[in-house]
Amino acid sequence: MKNSILIVDDDKRLRELLEDYLIEKKFKVHTCDDFSSAEEILTYFIFDLVIVDRMMPGGDGINLIRIIKKKSSTPVIMLTAMGESAKRIEGLKIGADDYVAKPFEPEELYLRINNLLELFDQNFDQNEIINFGDYFYNLSTLQLKKGDKNIYLTEGEDKLLNYLAIKKNDIVLREELAEKEYNENEFRKIDVQVTRLRQKIEKNPKRPIYIKTIRGKGYKLITN
Repeated sequence: MKNSILIVDDDKRLRELLEDYLIEKKFKVHTCDDFSSAEEILTYFIFDLVIVDRMMPGGDGINLIRIIKKKSSTPVIMLTAMGESAKRIEGLKIGADDYVAKPFEPEELYLRINNLLELFDQNFDQNEIINFGDYFYNLSTLQLKKGDKNIYLTEGEDKLLNYLAIKKNDIVLREELAEKEYNENEFRKIDVQVTRLRQKIEKNPKRPIYIKTIRGKGYKLITN
């Protein structure tokens, strides 16, 4: 399976050079040239690694890293100018996993990417992977995949799946879900979230095989 990488840099020449180089190295590559487009694509897609330029139109790379790390543990490499030591330190403090100072050789970036991905894999606990049918849910990165395809979940759907996955094959009471999600007994909202989640993962949402309704109690995620 190819690792997917997002490159966020407003320098078109550098962006295209890195895209071509990394595709040649068998990565799936997506690119953005500003803060808003990067923030949008990160809402809909999950990447194995993100490369972020510190300076970009419409925002700051530091803030983008903060957004990424708030949602997941996806590795991030920050690109900085040679003399920006203070900004490099700030980026590392808020969660950047590595940095590369411009100008740099593409091979240096490639080696750093590989090192991070290998380190991430070594630290990855297989017990954090929940498998049901053709789906794999990563409790650490909050990624849901079917094969090599990322399945986009809303924040509410992700919270629901995460809680069901933690309690896999056990009944989760509707009261428990409502209290965790809404701090009150709004069962109808939970039922709506369950319906929406089923529409994304069940072949026949009306006859679910993964998220089972336990009459009078709650729900259960059936795993392999």
